Amino acid sequence: MLVVTAVAATVVAGTMSVLFLTREPATRVVTVERTQLVTPSAAPVRSGAGVVKAGYAVRSKWKDGFNAEVTVTNIGSQPLQGWIVQLQLPAGVDPTSTWGAAAEHKADRLTLRSQSWNTYLEPGGSIRMGFEAKGKAAEPVSCTVNGSPC
Repeated sequence: MLVVTAVAATVVAGTMSVLFLTREPATRVVTVERTQLVTPSAAPVRSGAGVVKAGYAVRSKWKDGFNAEVTVTNIGSQPLQGWIVQLQLPAGVDPTSTWGAAAEHKADRLTLRSQSWNTYLEPGGSIRMGFEAKGKAAEPVSCTVNGSPC
């Protein structure tokens, strides 16, 4: 009987490497690596109106702050490469940390950009990111994703 105890996969420059770590039998460890070219079903689409949407939700709040989540979804029929979410935050909201995106905060604007590991979204695919902030939990004043309203 072959038992897989660990699997790791990485994609670099269109090549997927998968590492399987197995035990067969319990006294012997076998490592197998197999590499093959991964070809997407269609060419990725750079940003464009109507192919991507974003949602915003406050996930938790406390006296002096809150935690919010932003979800970007590819609603188009082609893979999407890259996304940028821009939030105009209400007065008094100050992001203190972010995750799942490269972030830039200037004045009342928070910009969240895709990173190398989450830049591609297949049709129907979503990615979540978020931030923690000081201030009163509230919806953003405005939100755009790749230049279009969220």
